[in-house]
Amino acid sequence: MASEGRKLFFALTAEEKESRLKAVLQNEIEKTKAMNLPMVYRNELCVKPSLFIHKYPNGYTVLIEQNTTTSEEKVIKILY
Repeated sequence: MASEGRKLFFALTAEEKESRLKAVLQNEIEKTKAMNLPMVYRNELCVKPSLFIHKYPNGYTVLIEQNTTTSEEKVIKILY
């Protein structure tokens, strides 16, 4: 049951959902930065399923390939 004054998530408008999700995402991004962990994402450079971008809080950004068997990571290219 939702607390008084708060709607259940499925009852929110698209704008309300986006606002709540952005707040949660921003909180998680701040936690990740505090632990000096990279943001991990994919873009057009990730032409294989095992390629990922790692962007660290200091701006250091690399394209890595992750071994699907051992999870070992290998830097393919330094992007910044």
